Amino acid sequence: MPELAPELWIFLPLVIAAGIDLYLTLLVLGAAPTLPWWDHPLPGSLGDLDATSIVVVIGLTYALEFLAERRPASALIWNALHALIRPVSGALLAALLLHGQSLSVVVAGALLGGLFTSLSHAVRSGSALLRWLDPALGPHPLLVSLLEDAAVVALVVLSLDQPHVAFGAAAALLLIGIPFAPTRVRAFVFATRLASARAFQSFRQRVWTPSDGLPGWVRRSLRDDSMAPEGGPRGARAGILRMPDLPRFATGWVVVRGGQPTFVHGLPGRRGPALELGALTLVDVVEEEFYRRVDLRDEEGRALRMFFFVNGPSAAALAAEFGGRGPRAEKNL
Repeated sequence: MPELAPELWIFLPLVIAAGIDLYLTLLVLGAAPTLPWWDHPLPGSLGDLDATSIVVVIGLTYALEFLAERRPASALIWNALHALIRPVSGALLAALLLHGQSLSVVVAGALLGGLFTSLSHAVRSGSALLRWLDPALGPHPLLVSLLEDAAVVALVVLSLDQPHVAFGAAAALLLIGIPFAPTRVRAFVFATRLASARAFQSFRQRVWTPSDGLPGWVRRSLRDDSMAPEGGPRGARAGILRMPDLPRFATGWVVVRGGQPTFVHGLPGRRGPALELGALTLVDVVEEEFYRRVDLRDEEGRALRMFFFVNGPSAAALAAEFGGRGPRAEKNL
């Protein structure tokens, strides 16, 4: 059996490292040829990254990213923008790495590189969003960031020095992350929608979506389509944290049909469960910069939170539907 080229062994660890922290990955690659412990040419066309001007630009961008992620608001915007930047960058990194291989290998590598980079970025950013929405979850964000940076440096260094070990480490990270990925990716998609809703807030009125605007899978998930006083069911996209019988963070629609609100969890094209929210007690409605938060408590005293987009129903409308007092404002960002 022929030995695989080193570029193929380090493909997976490099694109995963780029998904976790793109600029640190590029910075280590670009700086490696100038360090005393590395005296071999970088594989493929990665050697093009070692130009002083490129290393300086990458270093400044890495510093900018580090500062941006210290505050939730700027981190949300930064990571939402990188939902587009990461897959393109991952594809280009893979193409540079595999330069010199056959065209089919380069094209397939670029496509897979963009996919793996995007997925690892989504899992990493989704985890960050969950720590923002639920501060009691996990260690301090700065510690997490430092651990992520250490993992990226380790993957890149191993890729250059021990390709087989780097591949094993990357494969292990994938296997460990698979059980946690769906919730984190769901949270990341929700985060990008939060940023988009905030950016286009002035172009839409703060209202519930009328019945004819609800997705078909949401309507099919409801047990009935009883008429609301306004003439039909209406709803709003929402995320819910710590809801019993659902993933830790679930997304879907809150639908009002004349009585208590109902949360419909699922994916477009798939019928999801419809959970009545009437047994929940409203604690507060909080107006924040990127979302409106409804704090609730179930019959057993467990706290849970719902998050609505800023271009959806107003805080006052949410307070009215959930049967509680008026909203208050919090400035945490």
